[in-house]
Amino acid sequence: MEKIDLAKVLVKEACVLDHEPFSSKEEMFQFMAKKFKEAGIITDEEQYIVSLEEREAVGSTYMGNLIGLPHGKSESVVKPGIGFCRCKEPFIYKSYGEEGQVKFVFMLAIAMDQGADNYMRVLATLAGLLTHQEFLDILDQGTSYEEIMEQIQTYEN
Repeated sequence: MEKIDLAKVLVKEACVLDHEPFSSKEEMFQFMAKKFKEAGIITDEEQYIVSLEEREAVGSTYMGNLIGLPHGKSESVVKPGIGFCRCKEPFIYKSYGEEGQVKFVFMLAIAMDQGADNYMRVLATLAGLLTHQEFLDILDQGTSYEEIMEQIQTYEN
């Protein structure tokens, strides 16, 4: 399976470092959907949030290890992308009967016409990287989008 270059799909305008902890997953959905709209990734925040909630109803997007990986496939997605949010402190993330502390959120916006294999490659690449403590340290210590991208590319090679 061909790996995805995260630097090509991680959206700078939807990369937020050191955000205050969210009061809920729903608040985080609204915040990140707004970022996606501002970045031109989606056309309709509400429609995109509905797709996130529909996905939540199928299975947990809580990955353990302080990671949440929400994703939605929606008509409102005009340009597929990934947003990243690092919180100053973990917040409680409830997903499909699971609950845990989340500090790192990777949110995926998937276009309706985006092939399932492409989408699964992005998820697989991301999930694979997130199992490595060195990768989590990059996310935790990066001071800017550019620095994190540089570190990710170095790490992936």
